Amino acid sequence: MKMLVVDDNEVVADSLAFLLDCIGHCAVVAHDGETALHLLRHGAFDVAFLDEHLPGIKGSAVARSLKDTPFFSRPFVVSMTGDSDSSEDLARLFDVCLHKPFSSDALLQVIEDARSRSDASSLLAA
Repeated sequence: MKMLVVDDNEVVADSLAFLLDCIGHCAVVAHDGETALHLLRHGAFDVAFLDEHLPGIKGSAVARSLKDTPFFSRPFVVSMTGDSDSSEDLARLFDVCLHKPFSSDALLQVIEDARSRSDASSLLAA
């Protein structure tokens, strides 16, 4: 699966991308919301991991843009946050929310959920 990892903390972004690559996925990294939007508009990603607190455009604004823009395939959108009190309104923009730090089991479950949704979408399109 092709995945976009967006986090302004380069260590976090690069570490997650490395882990995703190690388990057989293709990960692309961005460190701000503007770059994430550009990549999402010009590439097909299966999953987008979005940190909320990005410079410029926040992760929730990127997720909102994905919901509001019907002209491209929408990836499975994952919020990555260290905030314990993320609001329900923000949660509705994402398919799932991972609270940092998250376990490898939680990450693998998110990937399986994304794969299941992708498989269901493919069946509906057939």
